[in-house]
Order: sequence, then structure tokens, then C-alpha cells
Amino acid sequence: MHRSIRFIIAAGLVSACAVAPALAASGPKRGYYIDPKLQTYIITTKDISAIKSFQTACIYAGGQSGSFIVSRKIKIKSNGSFSYSGNAKIYRGNPKPDIGPVKITATFSKGKYKGTATFPDESGCSPAKFSAKYYGVNPQG
Repeated sequence: MHRSIRFIIAAGLVSACAVAPALAASGPKRGYYIDPKLQTYIITTKDISAIKSFQTACIYAGGQSGSFIVSRKIKIKSNGSFSYSGNAKIYRGNPKPDIGPVKITATFSKGKYKGTATFPDESGCSPAKFSAKYYGVNPQG
């Protein structure tokens, strides 16, 4: 009788160990998530607890005219999503960036970050809807 209990416990542990990597793999990874078309770059920290940097293009009605960068840590939630509402460096062609409020919301699903980045109204930039896939720790391009 003791053997069968030990077998059940051992089988349960083996099963749990097999499922754990699958669950871990379903979340974000360390490195770069990029939307090449929109020029969105999301970089996660080494421990994958936060977004290290977020950058995306500022698109005007007539075309691209700048970008904004958030280079402070943004906490990643347990489901992989993140959001940020605060100041960012906004580049509009001047060497020195403006500082202005931005809002970012992103969900993580099927290995991609999908979301929206919204600029200040006075910037003239349209909201950026991005879909960034994983490119690795050191993407070469």
C-alpha cells in the first residue's frame, strides 16, 4: 500500500515538473519585442519582471515625424501585460526631446505584445496600435 502511494506522489511530481516549463514559456521572455512596421521596441529586464524601455513612432496624418521613449521600468503583471501613464521623452526633430504625458497599454498573448500608445493631444500624433513579436536578447538586423 505504501508503494502505491509513493508511486502516485512520484507521478504527480513528474507531471507537475512537465507542466511548469510550459507555463513559464507562455509568458514574456527576456529581450526585445519589435513591431518593425510601426518601429515599436519593447525591451524586458533580465529577470522579466519589468519593461526596461519602450519606444514607438509618432505618426502624423502626413507620415512619421518623431518618436517617444519611456526609459524607466514598467512593471509586468503576472499575466504578462503592462500599462504606463506618465511622462516620456518625445522627439519631434529637435536634438533635445520634449517631456510630455503618454499612455501605454499592452497585453501579452501568443508570444506577442499587442497594445496602444497614446500621445499628448497637442503633439498631433495618432495613437499607435502595435503588435510586437519576440526577436531575442540581441537581435541583429
